[in-house]
Amino acid sequence: MRILLCTDGSPEAAKAARFGMLIARDSNEPIALLGVVERRPDTDQMHTAFEALGAELQSIGAQCEVKLRHGYAAEQILNEAEEWHADLIVIGQLGQRGLTRFLIGSTATRIVQYAPCSVLLVKGERSALRKILVCTAGGAPGLHDVEMAGRVAEHAQASVTVLHVMSQVPVSEDAYLPDLAATADDLIARHTREGVHLRSALETLMTRAPDCQAKVRHGFVIDEILAELRGGDYDLLVVGAHIARGLTRWLLDDVTAHLLEEAHVPVLVAR
Repeated sequence: MRILLCTDGSPEAAKAARFGMLIARDSNEPIALLGVVERRPDTDQMHTAFEALGAELQSIGAQCEVKLRHGYAAEQILNEAEEWHADLIVIGQLGQRGLTRFLIGSTATRIVQYAPCSVLLVKGERSALRKILVCTAGGAPGLHDVEMAGRVAEHAQASVTVLHVMSQVPVSEDAYLPDLAATADDLIARHTREGVHLRSALETLMTRAPDCQAKVRHGFVIDEILAELRGGDYDLLVVGAHIARGLTRWLLDDVTAHLLEEAHVPVLVAR
């Protein structure tokens, strides 16, 4: 997995890059460390950050390419990701306004919407990557998200929980009412549509992350995902994004957009 670690020279960006290194360790693929300078006076700060992060990358035996760009952060990161053929962009609190403002307004949202690859948004500082929560709504896109979580787990040697949230409200008069309180094991054993998908998700993970499990929660999707995050001591949340037909941009649905803003852990948006 080709990982693009991005920094603006700030301590927050350094924390994000270090979290990205947890995924990059033991990887045979090259890693690029990209510095983006929006103002000329920040150049010295960037070189200091390069030295520190470069030394840490060497300590984990990573093949590192150091790159420097000048201009607006989102534009330069997107251009570099496309030209370098990145599989994953890692960003943190780029710029001066803080992560939440960026998620609502500009840089991070633009990167997630227009990136040619998956994007990891890192909040705060986490020293370990032991437990991953991946959310799946079903179908092929959901299995792709699970596959991405498996690739990350393989490098980080982390466990993975696959979460599917079922509504408390039957979608039709023919809905099987016991499903509204069923566990993942129940659904898998009865070969329901959700159970078949969860079994496929676990089979997808087994070759990369043998320490995996499936879980079902019942209620409103965003509420249940956030509740699982709070109660499960997870280090990373993996969610999907939709791609609009005829366009190269991603469309963030309400669930993904809310999770980017409200989750207290790093969020990986899988393309």
